[in-house]
Amino acid sequence: MLPNRCLIVASGNSLSEGLMNGLSNYFDTEVCFSLNDNIRFFDTTVAMVGDWTAYADRYDYFKSHPLVIGKYDCHFENKIEGARYCPKQEGLILLKSSGAYHGEEGLSKGLYSAKLTGMFALNLAIRLGFKQIFLLGFDAVAINGKTHWYQDVDKEAGQFTDYEGKPYTGVGLDENNNYRTSLYNNSDEAINKDWEPFLQEKVKIYNVSLESRINVFEKIGYCSFLKILKENPLQINQSEIQKEIRIILEPYNLARKINDRQTF
Repeated sequence: MLPNRCLIVASGNSLSEGLMNGLSNYFDTEVCFSLNDNIRFFDTTVAMVGDWTAYADRYDYFKSHPLVIGKYDCHFENKIEGARYCPKQEGLILLKSSGAYHGEEGLSKGLYSAKLTGMFALNLAIRLGFKQIFLLGFDAVAINGKTHWYQDVDKEAGQFTDYEGKPYTGVGLDENNNYRTSLYNNSDEAINKDWEPFLQEKVKIYNVSLESRINVFEKIGYCSFLKILKENPLQINQSEIQKEIRIILEPYNLARKINDRQTF
């Protein structure tokens, strides 16, 4: 049985506070879903990926992780003319995404939302049955001048190439002082509206980012969050957790239904 609690680790700069205070020491003992380019830095229970081009660019990292879950995209299935080649690893799980919230039918009809990997991962965690979920690095804003915690740590982090091989990034601001992650340029009202569907679930969701623009969930700081982890430790076997998640998701795994010239 999966435990009650999980962490979803995004890359907003608020995460740097947690890392400075020993957050990574808990990754071995917690069920953690790590998003996108965090694969370069953290070994967590699940490595989530939202964009197939990011998966292709970081394939050498993802191929050695025991549980990679991503949003299905036709580029995984076919060699589309003019598009980059996208390899696939044995055991890759690809799930359907949707722009609508389907509640208990999310795994069959599509997980909300195709917009952001963080939303997709949160919906997945809920459907897996986690009842206490902590969002880390979910800022939707620059904090201390940085949108991502790794901006000054690794200059290649968050830098990808699109389907034509052209460079793109969601890190930082562009020459017009707009966020390169385009959704961050939306109003506070629009940003929070995107997260409101999760409020219908009987799940306790904490946003561990006091400066975050995502205000629909209860916010707590890292002192309070790390105290919860320390005073309520979990005893888990990561391999067994990964196996159980895989069993739950296998009926919905579109990667197994792909029939092309690539070999898993």
